[in-house]
Amino acid sequence: MPLLPSAGLDEAIRAGDVTAACSVLVVSCDRYRDLWPPFFHQFWKYWPACPFPVYLGANTATWHDPRVCTLHAGADESWSKSLKFFLSRIPSRYVLVLLEDFFLDGPVSNAGIASSLETLEGLDGTVLRLVPNPPPDLAVKNHPGVGEIHRLAPFRVSAQPGIWNRSALLAVLRDGESAWDFEHRGTLRSQTDTRGYFCMRATSLVCRHVVEQGKWFRPAARYYGKLNIGCDFAARPTMGALTAAKKFAGQRMRRRQMPAFEELRVALLTNLIPPYHKPVLDCMARRYGSLRVLLSTPMEANRPWKLEWQGLDVVVQKTWTISGRWRHPGGFSEPLAVHLPLDTLAQLKRYRPHVVISVEMGMRTLLAAVYRKLNRRSRWIVWAEVSETTEQGRGLLRRMIRLLLCRHADAFLAVGSSGVRYLHSLGAAPTKIFPLRYTTNVERFSANEIERPPERAHRFLYAGQLIERKGLVPFLETLSKWATAHPARNVEFVIVGDGPLRASLETFAAPENLEVRFRGNLPYEELPRVYSEAGLFVLPTLADTWGVVVNEALAAGLPVLGSVRAQAVTELVDDGKNGWTFEPGRPEEIYSAIDRAMNASSEQLDAMRAHARSTALALTPDDAARFIDDAIAATLKAG
Repeated sequence: MPLLPSAGLDEAIRAGDVTAACSVLVVSCDRYRDLWPPFFHQFWKYWPACPFPVYLGANTATWHDPRVCTLHAGADESWSKSLKFFLSRIPSRYVLVLLEDFFLDGPVSNAGIASSLETLEGLDGTVLRLVPNPPPDLAVKNHPGVGEIHRLAPFRVSAQPGIWNRSALLAVLRDGESAWDFEHRGTLRSQTDTRGYFCMRATSLVCRHVVEQGKWFRPAARYYGKLNIGCDFAARPTMGALTAAKKFAGQRMRRRQMPAFEELRVALLTNLIPPYHKPVLDCMARRYGSLRVLLSTPMEANRPWKLEWQGLDVVVQKTWTISGRWRHPGGFSEPLAVHLPLDTLAQLKRYRPHVVISVEMGMRTLLAAVYRKLNRRSRWIVWAEVSETTEQGRGLLRRMIRLLLCRHADAFLAVGSSGVRYLHSLGAAPTKIFPLRYTTNVERFSANEIERPPERAHRFLYAGQLIERKGLVPFLETLSKWATAHPARNVEFVIVGDGPLRASLETFAAPENLEVRFRGNLPYEELPRVYSEAGLFVLPTLADTWGVVVNEALAAGLPVLGSVRAQAVTELVDDGKNGWTFEPGRPEEIYSAIDRAMNASSEQLDAMRAHARSTALALTPDDAARFIDDAIAATLKAG
């Protein structure tokens, strides 16, 4: 049978022939040639109008059928090496891979297979498994009949019938492996594959597994023996009843080692829902069977945001709030609200979650630990909203509690690299720590034009609370020094937000060429417009776990002057490329950052704006939700 010329799927679709981009490969070897007659009998019975080129992979033996092209790999060195050879001889972009011991057992729809092929192409995936064994874990937008196999799911790589991207399959294979090794070791290797692994939710290629480890399954032998389709039962033995029972039990365990995400009940315990976190929670709600958010309070007094819970299952808990004060070694202090959600255990008992995610490492997390202890089948993840800077000055009692939590949690979501290091310092196992990078709906902020007219190109903007911790006073003092040293330059600084520091900031003695304008608190939905009116963004914080305003500013095309005490700055801002970084305790570094920003040329700023926006758009709410998925999948897999 002549080989078809290689063609991309797009060209094949435009030409009206989707089949030209795919081939069928039956993977076998000479030791299994006794299965070829019944296999191909069933194949052509149920797929008589197969439109794809059909290849049989063997060692030296040949199957004499003009509809089938036999590929000869030579000596049987390993299953994987032979498969690599077979794939190298097939020119099509996609390959429907079948094993010779999976007999077709129902009609095959050409239209259905073509639709699956187009789906895989549209998703740019590595594989689309046609038999949901095990089933997929995640929903796929706009594809209700298809699910995604999670990166950490067992048997993500499988020899079950499926359509593979040929080059991606070659990348997974390693010489010297059996089919079993391919599934188990290949699954581990696939965890670094950025392409998706997908699976049909309903079987689209009906097959019957007839032989395993060289032996016929007893029911298959009885069934096909009656059909008289060329089975040679003298060529291999039939599996004993006890062995068959063990195999069946193993298959049942394999079928559901990890609950599908769309079946999960997930409880998220947190203090409140900031508007910038809402998009991530929406993504989580779409991914799981049910997400319930247990709030300690609807909103804290120092937060100006309106409630945005639409579409979420939210329960406000019965909470006792204690007022305290956080005194940081860096020289600032601020009021602290400690929430004690009294009905946490009752709420969790009522909801019966598979997974509990508790934000921060205080009382709500201790209560989540108690629930996990009382419900052994549940899983408990600590969402550690911490950094090495923010956790200074927290006190001995808090540290003792956190040391205890780190010994018992199933997993941790660590905000940023500094959060990871902090958890390491508490003794958390590295395998249990999953990094999380905050973001929001950055597309809302990227809708504006990226260009800035000259009068706005160097206009500074700050958005946030007006409190000591944000470092506004030392920044404004340094900005005043720069303005004084450059009397010919006019400097604008727009401050959005409110807080106890506003009165002293408003009375700050700035030089005449420095204009400071206060906008007060603004609704969150107005921020994209405010960002579009500025040219540069400032975050001079002394201590912040992340700083989502950096994501927002970058998306709006604003280069960021940022303090390295915010992880959003250390992880998203590349000094000189999309902003300038500084140590807030060193005035000379602040001055240098201001000087570089104010002396940046129009061309340099244009390039930095483009880089800023691309940086922000590369981190979406779906990405953040996938970080959370990884932690959940790991805890379920370990259980």
